Amino acid sequence: MAFSSPSYESLQATPGAGTPAQSEGAPLRRVLLCLPPMPSEALQSTLASLAGVFGPDEALVACPDFGADGPEMQGTLPLATYEGPRAQAGWVLTAVDYASAAEQAEKHGVESILLLGSDANLLPAASFRGMAELLSAGADLAVPNYTLGPHDGLVTASLLYPMTRSLFGANIRYPLAADAGMSRRMAARMATIGQRQMALAQPDSLLWPVSEAAAASFSIREYGAGSRTLPPPETADFNALFTGVAGSLFTEVETKAAFWQRARAMTAAQRAEAPPSRTNGTTEMDDELPQMVDAFRLAYKNLQEIWSIVLPPQSLLALKKLSVSSPEGFTMAPGLWARIIYDFALAFHLRTLNRGHLLGALTPLYLAWVASTLRTVSDASDSALHVEETAAAFEREKPYLVARWRWPDRFNP
Repeated sequence: MAFSSPSYESLQATPGAGTPAQSEGAPLRRVLLCLPPMPSEALQSTLASLAGVFGPDEALVACPDFGADGPEMQGTLPLATYEGPRAQAGWVLTAVDYASAAEQAEKHGVESILLLGSDANLLPAASFRGMAELLSAGADLAVPNYTLGPHDGLVTASLLYPMTRSLFGANIRYPLAADAGMSRRMAARMATIGQRQMALAQPDSLLWPVSEAAAASFSIREYGAGSRTLPPPETADFNALFTGVAGSLFTEVETKAAFWQRARAMTAAQRAEAPPSRTNGTTEMDDELPQMVDAFRLAYKNLQEIWSIVLPPQSLLALKKLSVSSPEGFTMAPGLWARIIYDFALAFHLRTLNRGHLLGALTPLYLAWVASTLRTVSDASDSALHVEETAAAFEREKPYLVARWRWPDRFNP
């Protein structure tokens, strides 16, 4: 469930949301650094790293673990009192984190907030300054772009990034990042949503800041943050984790349907050149691929009844052909995957099936996409190309989703 990405050399602006002025040389607006709960040793190390890139007049640090006087450190940044809840450090920011960050920003009168996630001490402190500079330059939301391995971050590559890019017009590689920089008005918007979830006794609900910023026409910027050791999810049950993330994303798509159905310009340049030849996956995958292919064949036999309710005949025929493919030729085309996701998003919206059963039936299809990806992706360049091909397929197939969403009866399988 880790999230991977190609490395970006430059700051990336989200097309369609305006282009803030370049941050280089701009004065840094004072930023509140909201740290997660962490052990004392890690906290002091983090404070020392931050003090190396922020001046005492540029940053204020708040952390739930500060005592009355804070850690005894020489040359540290000014420390702020932190009142109110902050979720225990988890694998992603949650409703309570966003609500608390806005409260701290209001209390201390700052216009920029960096909400740092679990294990933030493992990310270079210079990355946080880069995000703060984007906020000072006018961005409402600044998110990091992490650099991970070619076989990491597959949920993001397959689902979160392409859906965010195609539907919300935001070419942001990590829409569910572990860290986030926000303007005060962005923090207030996220706090409103977070408080609503907390009132429903769902403080750990996933929130989607990129789609919120896009819907509000706020400026979104991305910063190449380098390598990041992402915290592992609390649950080891992948099925529960995947269905939870997919269900939350589908809910976001449903909630903002009026926004993403409006015509929008493409958010990333399409590749004009012919794609380079692909290599087969690494030999480490050789032992796993036959097992993954066999698992898909079993799922195809057991789930045809459910899939036939959700998917049109053309997709079912493609899955039938995939079920008889050898491991060496097991390939799920990006266009097929995009239509599968769109059909499941529509079924989720229409409540065609019990949502738990629906998302459970999606999981084997995702694992088939993983098997196809592992077979063809062996290094960072392969990964970058594959991610872009997948996202481009979602953009091409967006009219299919819009048509099915507006007139579902005309497209019944």
